[in-house]
Amino acid sequence: MKKNICLLFFVPLVILSCRKQNYITGGQVSNPKVNMTTYDYLKGNSMHLFDTLILLIDAAGLKDTINQNGITFFAPTDYAIDNYFLARTLKAQNVNPFAKYTLDTMLQYDLAKVKDSLLMYIVHQPLPFSVLTNSGTVYHSALPGDSVIVSFEYTQNPNLGYSTFVSSEPQVEYFSQLWGTPPLPINAPDLPTNVGVHTLCQTSGIQTTTGMLNVLENGHTLFFYGTNQ
Repeated sequence: MKKNICLLFFVPLVILSCRKQNYITGGQVSNPKVNMTTYDYLKGNSMHLFDTLILLIDAAGLKDTINQNGITFFAPTDYAIDNYFLARTLKAQNVNPFAKYTLDTMLQYDLAKVKDSLLMYIVHQPLPFSVLTNSGTVYHSALPGDSVIVSFEYTQNPNLGYSTFVSSEPQVEYFSQLWGTPPLPINAPDLPTNVGVHTLCQTSGIQTTTGMLNVLENGHTLFFYGTNQ
């Protein structure tokens, strides 16, 4: 499975690009509209960042769910799935040092959980940048009883596109899974770690023919495993 990633940084007045690649760290694609469904976009990714995710979507029977009109999907990459397998393996090895948690293990024993848990990455409405704020807004995810915060935050991080040579700060999108009730007023950048997980979207604002698509950073762990304190 190829996992080479092209890192681009998009900021006002300055655009650095990698020809025919759409993936960037903490920013937006230059042309947000793609003439295909969300599922087909993920399946056809030239860098194969979603091959295992597509396998899970197919096995869980969630293709039509991912392709519902008007939803926003925050897609974990295959790196996030690998991080999950590693975390589950390390936990299992506390009991059996030879244990290993793999894709086959997941499909054989945990498929029902996969089908439910993937719903936490879906918001049942389009979320263009124009409706997002720096502090963030709470939305219900498609997983019953689950809530998330989506924010579009200003940053002075040079790794996320900030430079003193531009007149305004760039903005990057974050997806925060909530494990508890956030303090009011909502402020996603300062979300306590015992309340939720503040996760960068490495690519944001993709407009497919069925909805909107954002891609979570590669350091994310599928289902936010191990973060519910």
